[in-house]
Amino acid sequence: MVQRRRLAEMLDAGVRGPVTLVCAGPGWGKSTLVAAWAEQRVTSGPIAWLALGPQHNDPRAFWPDVVMALRIAGALPAGNDPERRDLDARSARARVLAALDALPTPVVLVLDDFHELDDARVIGGLTDLLHDPPPALRLVLVSRGEPALPLHRIRAGGDLTEIRARHLAFLAPEAAELPAVHRRRPPAAELAGLLERTEGWVAGLQLMADGPAEHGALGNGEVRAVSDYLLREVVARLPAKTRQFMIRTSVPDEVCGPLADALTGESHGRRILEHLESRNVFLTRVDDRPGWFRYHPLLRDALRHQIELDLPGAEAELHLLAAQWFAARQQISEALRHAADSGDWAYLGRLTVQRAMVQVLSGEQRSLAAILVRIPAEQHGATVELALCGAAVRYISGDRAGTAGLLRLARSLARRQSGLATSTDMTLRLMEAGVLHWRVGDMPGLVEKSTETLKLLTAYRLDELPSLLHYRAVALNEKGAGLLWTDNPDHADRYLWAAAIAARGVGSTLTEVNALSHLALLALMQGSVREASELVTSALDLARRHGFDGAAQVAIAYLAWALIEVGRDRAPEAQEALRVALHAGGEEPAAAPALLAVLVRAHMLLSAGEAAAARALLRQARADAPATLVAPVLDRWLRLAESEADLLLGGAREVVARYDPELPRGILSPHELVCLARALLAVGEHDAAERLLARVRQGADHVAAVTAWIATAFAADAEGHGNRSIDAISRAVAIAEREGFRAVFRSFDQRRLAVLLDRRRWVEEHTASAAVMPPRPPGDDAPPPSDVLSERERDVLRYLPTVLTAGEIAGNLNISINTVKAHMRSIYRKLGAARRREAVVRARQLGLL
Repeated sequence: MVQRRRLAEMLDAGVRGPVTLVCAGPGWGKSTLVAAWAEQRVTSGPIAWLALGPQHNDPRAFWPDVVMALRIAGALPAGNDPERRDLDARSARARVLAALDALPTPVVLVLDDFHELDDARVIGGLTDLLHDPPPALRLVLVSRGEPALPLHRIRAGGDLTEIRARHLAFLAPEAAELPAVHRRRPPAAELAGLLERTEGWVAGLQLMADGPAEHGALGNGEVRAVSDYLLREVVARLPAKTRQFMIRTSVPDEVCGPLADALTGESHGRRILEHLESRNVFLTRVDDRPGWFRYHPLLRDALRHQIELDLPGAEAELHLLAAQWFAARQQISEALRHAADSGDWAYLGRLTVQRAMVQVLSGEQRSLAAILVRIPAEQHGATVELALCGAAVRYISGDRAGTAGLLRLARSLARRQSGLATSTDMTLRLMEAGVLHWRVGDMPGLVEKSTETLKLLTAYRLDELPSLLHYRAVALNEKGAGLLWTDNPDHADRYLWAAAIAARGVGSTLTEVNALSHLALLALMQGSVREASELVTSALDLARRHGFDGAAQVAIAYLAWALIEVGRDRAPEAQEALRVALHAGGEEPAAAPALLAVLVRAHMLLSAGEAAAARALLRQARADAPATLVAPVLDRWLRLAESEADLLLGGAREVVARYDPELPRGILSPHELVCLARALLAVGEHDAAERLLARVRQGADHVAAVTAWIATAFAADAEGHGNRSIDAISRAVAIAEREGFRAVFRSFDQRRLAVLLDRRRWVEEHTASAAVMPPRPPGDDAPPPSDVLSERERDVLRYLPTVLTAGEIAGNLNISINTVKAHMRSIYRKLGAARRREAVVRARQLGLL
């Protein structure tokens, strides 16, 4: 015997009250438990035991046997009772009640196998007994099913102790003491697996432990004895219709009434499930899903085996019915799993593309991969949907060439198929955009494809295309990213913010992460390090919260983080961010992030003073770039980094030659302007350089502005304008401190920079007490915020940080679009901004937003 102290203590506590119920299905060790407890407690008081059988459904048999059990236990003295045949039900019960009332000391009466009782007269007599129980009687009911007694009253009064299957389930230390298990001495992991499969059911533990040796470790493989026990001891005792109900509803892991109705073609499934649960036929409620039930794993295995024997081929049909039921209720993961189990690959393909492929499009692909990989490879050419499923499997596994091949197959099948489903067409378009354009770096093609997709999506309603919002979020993100890489920052900003908002609305985490990551890059392009840092933090926090911190979509965020850390002059942090980015990108990263990673390395080399190595790396990267890569913004970044290396290596004339021809067309960015200005200063063209620096110093690009102010300080110092050089270097330091970057200072002559910084420090220390407020930096003649804009202009300004168009702003303000455009031009002029984003940044600096 295994000593089960925790259950013995529950019985001890129970017999202090009137009724204790030990209720569970067969094989849970109910009678064994109570018998062992009774044997240990017999010295503390009389314990009577009556093992019930079908014969006790006669009051003339039941009540005299109760008296006999009490007398055998020594609770009642012997007497001359008449024969049973001479007693009617009423007189038999009256004699027992009189005897119980006369009990001198408390006595425990165990009624074992209480489920054998179904006679209304016996049950009625016990009900009367429980309504006003004798003070000395302690009743212990051992039953497989819920007794037909008014126990709810006793339960409500707190006088009912219940020991159910969850209490009887063996724990690991108890299971290890079972002789059948102890003989095998299994390792802890093996024993844990056995307990998980049996859920602590002691009969199952012993039968599986004694199973044939060829099954290997405990709990692996089918043990025929377990199935035989369950089918004979549990299922065979039920009516034939109930047995068929259990067999057909054993296909899903969990079942509810409506699902049971769908699987059986009958009604009242909920009522049957609740009845089976009350009878403890190894069916339990699912705690966190009201109305749902599940069979014990071993019983479910036995029932499924019975399907194979009795209903060949029915299991696939039942899985398909379950898949259709779950799909109709938008429980797509369950629907997909059952569709795969049914082997109906065409249906699985349609269901995947219509409802689940957005998981692949948005990067959330792990849960889907295990299902799609079950589709046989020879089925991929059967339909467009199955070809897309095959492409998704190849994409998830990292086989980019195989992905492209299956997408081309899908497109070929689509051309031959009339009436292609809208969801299939959209999925094919978005996958082509992601694989055939984004991955190879064809950014103009990505913009064109996503623009076409967004236009097509406007023709559909949500009831016509259930995944419409997901498709739109992905397409917005693809277009925003494409616009960024094709050097259209203003339009990219609008689409990326729209993508982030749309993705959050539909719960597409990785799409939102990708959009935020590109927005961080965009902020870096425009010199706003603080904003970029906030966006990177948001993207990475979101990815970590949802378990996607290692996904390929976060590579851009980590590369942006690396650039930020380079700008902050924190080399170890930048190296770590680059390492994580490379790991997330995988062995075959997309073309644009791969080249961006090279750019990060080059900036790290420049920050470390290794300009020659940086220039060599950049030139090699340009030569090795794939022919498919068309990303103008990357070309500009690479050229700018190479120009910065040239400046450090004394190649100012090469920089002038590289940029000067483009200047008349006005297409240089602030960073390129300041780089060219520094080169012009180096070759002695001071006036031309000053004109360029003046354009950058007051701009919204903080990094370029700092560089311009440092260059201005150097130029002023060289010309002997001490005050101007100190003012300029002060402005550079102030902006850099506010934005939190410092690496830009390393790109200048460190000896001269140290002299300027020392001079600034000396001047400020000696003039700080001369004025309450510090002097306004030169050129900063902006009026107070309250005098900058009119009231109507401030109304329009409030809408500039949003993604609303001028027409949409006009609609919100109830004014004409021409009026809005006129106000926007006035705002730009007054704030000294050339575009919408610069106006927003400037307005924030002035406290207007």
